[in-house]
Amino acid sequence: MKFLVVNGNTQYWSLLLSLGHTITPNEEEAQAVLFTGGEDVTPKLYGDKAHHFTGNNEYRDAKETALFHRCYERKLPMVGICRGGQFLNVMSGGRMYQHVSKHTQPHEITDVETGEKTWVSSTHHQMMMPSPEAILVAFSTLGGHREWFDGEVARRDVSKEDIEVVFYPKTKALCFQPHPEFNAPEYEGMRSYFKSLLNRFLEI
Repeated sequence: MKFLVVNGNTQYWSLLLSLGHTITPNEEEAQAVLFTGGEDVTPKLYGDKAHHFTGNNEYRDAKETALFHRCYERKLPMVGICRGGQFLNVMSGGRMYQHVSKHTQPHEITDVETGEKTWVSSTHHQMMMPSPEAILVAFSTLGGHREWFDGEVARRDVSKEDIEVVFYPKTKALCFQPHPEFNAPEYEGMRSYFKSLLNRFLEI
């Protein structure tokens, strides 16, 4: 499968190559697109006020929003890692918890369908709030605080279920918050799990 990698470094290329895919810089040649890590997603895209810990890049979001719509029109499979997963969640109708605790260290996640538990990286301070159209794929139960806005209204609670991976059938978007491009030995299971999800949901 030919992947277009958006705003990513060689770690992402190495990941895809290790999984048997190829990389193309040409959008027209791409058969799938990988959105990568970085700044928080602009809250304007999901209609909420910005949290004081939110740091976004509106220029990047505008360019990637245009690319998302072109990919959607072409029915291309889309994959997002960390910030990229959060971006695809927002573009598919979801929102964001704009500040969460206990997500800046490795932890275990559980697959909803199989019950499989996987040790994953975790470097984000925000968390996906999926729309009703999302399929919940994997979760954790870290029990940290989470803060968000309902439009202009600030909210805060303790999480009972942390959303780690979701899939949107309509947009063909797999949203994966951990970092499978990290190649330390303790993350081999995470890379294998990521590969299995590409096959399960996108048949790639």
